[in-house]
Amino acid sequence: MRKIFFVFFILIFTTSCGFTPLYNNNNKSNYNILITDQKGDQYLNDLIIEEIKSISNLNSIDKLYLKIDTKYEKKIISKDTKGSASEYELSVLTYFSINGLEKDQKFLLKEKQNLKNISDTFEQKNYENIIKRNFASSLVRKLNLEILKRK
Repeated sequence: MRKIFFVFFILIFTTSCGFTPLYNNNNKSNYNILITDQKGDQYLNDLIIEEIKSISNLNSIDKLYLKIDTKYEKKIISKDTKGSASEYELSVLTYFSINGLEKDQKFLLKEKQNLKNISDTFEQKNYENIIKRNFASSLVRKLNLEILKRK
């Protein structure tokens, strides 16, 4: 009987805590972001545009016009005794230019991560693409926060 009362007590207090997910579909932004120009790494730009579409509100009156310029770089950090690369640094420099706010805004956002060399080139490329997806997601989250801060 005591266990049932305890479970019932916990259920009542945890269901009424008011938790809502941060990136819930109901919490979409109140602006529509339209991409006018893109330069740089095409794969990364496509991922960024896909992420932007997920946060953009198509029914909004407020329209923001965005230009994207990405610079992706893969540098060798260390080499093994044979002279082949053993660790890389992947970095992305992204310039966002937004028209439609009170005044035009420009942002420079950076992301970087170290990557150990994998002998299987297919696995290496897949892992690098996963990191690029993470970069795109992180960059769009940072962009959204910058827009909300300046609106």
